[in-house]
Amino acid sequence: MSLIFFDIDGTLWDRENVIPASTKEALRLLKKNGHQIFLCSGRTRVFIRNEELLAQGFDGILCGCGTHIEYRGKDIFYKKLDTELLARSVRIFYDYDMPIVMEGKDTLYMDADFIGRDAYGRFLLRTMKDYIQPVRDNEKNWEASKFCALIGGTKYREVTNALQDEYHFLVHGDFVMEAVPKGCSKATAIAALCGRLGADRQDTWAFGDSANDLDMLDYVRMGIVMGNGSEEAKAHADYITDDIHADGIYNACRHFSLI
Repeated sequence: MSLIFFDIDGTLWDRENVIPASTKEALRLLKKNGHQIFLCSGRTRVFIRNEELLAQGFDGILCGCGTHIEYRGKDIFYKKLDTELLARSVRIFYDYDMPIVMEGKDTLYMDADFIGRDAYGRFLLRTMKDYIQPVRDNEKNWEASKFCALIGGTKYREVTNALQDEYHFLVHGDFVMEAVPKGCSKATAIAALCGRLGADRQDTWAFGDSANDLDMLDYVRMGIVMGNGSEEAKAHADYITDDIHADGIYNACRHFSLI
């Protein structure tokens, strides 16, 4: 039995949240062959609610860039940031006029007047409206494990310097940056889960496509990058498969006789 980890965006589904039929079939066959399959996402749990995605039979969800592990419906790890650190982080982000999303398990914290300056921010306000609370004047309700910041036109390097002792930063082009607490990553979550299940690292596989997958790809026995993945991700691949809509996951699983 192998443990197989899948990034979501650009790996399991595309920009329109379409999961290819061949990917669904690969997941079904992996389960049939006795493997355990997991979502492994930079997104916190509040984002992962799509019924079609969750219906694919995943054994667990590793989310928030390793800050939260859910196994068969139960939380087995959660890295909650303390209120003092959250307050300091918010102050620094806002001092540099940087729109942020404070990401919790069940809630996203953002200020509409600030995050709404950006198209992605407006998308979040529209699509996640039932799960949003304000950042300002809401400290008593804060619960989060990481941040996402919109960095276009900002001095984000100065922010990373100011917070470098508390977070490591995943910069996605010139658009967005994730701030993840030191000591947490997709790889640390996989290691923790393996320890909990008594699984060997040599039995781990991962599929990814972008910057927040690098540590995961490096950690597992076989790191597989989608053909549509970034050049940075491909540089960390043990194997590069086809694009998401050219049966990339299915073909790789067949290539390695997992299905």
